[in-house]
Amino acid sequence: MKFKIWLLSFSFVSALFLAACSTNVTTKDDENGPEATNNMADTDKQVGDDEQNENAGNYEQSGLVVPEGLTESSNPKYPVGSKAIVHASHTDGMEGAEATIKAAYDTTVYSVSYTPTNGEEFEENHKWFVEGEITALGEEELDVGAEVIIDADHMDGMKGAQGTIDTVEETTVYVVDYTNSLGETVENHLWLKESELVSEVEDVK
Repeated sequence: MKFKIWLLSFSFVSALFLAACSTNVTTKDDENGPEATNNMADTDKQVGDDEQNENAGNYEQSGLVVPEGLTESSNPKYPVGSKAIVHASHTDGMEGAEATIKAAYDTTVYSVSYTPTNGEEFEENHKWFVEGEITALGEEELDVGAEVIIDADHMDGMKGAQGTIDTVEETTVYVVDYTNSLGETVENHLWLKESELVSEVEDVK
């Protein structure tokens, strides 16, 4: 009799223990399920954000910032990706450098003499500015002799400086990468006129 009572008690305790274990397993699965799903969702979002930030960073690092509304050239003499030889001396070591064309725009190009805002020496006949990079003072037209405010920031002390237009020309301008004769790599140089570039074949001649 005692044995039967003991056996029944043991069976009852075992049943309670198994029920408790079963309940714990279910709760754990229920908790882990949502956590795993949420973590995956968060990971996907973070990856997406990182990719967007990386792309934005690359874009910013490229340095290629041009005025809104500038018209890309539909048929430039030097297409994007082609090579040309530079025949200009805007900066040291530029003359004779091989350039890679990054972009081409049909626009009006200006040279401007101005006084930098950072106290540096007067900049005479700076080449070049395009439409959207200078604003006429008052109601003046953007023509030779007009007083302007410079909106571009190609160099320190340029943005916000007041100057005078020296030359005006309608042409195609290019953004280029090149390595100068000093061994320095220059990326996204703004700007070179079409007449300041020649093809490698033309240069050999």
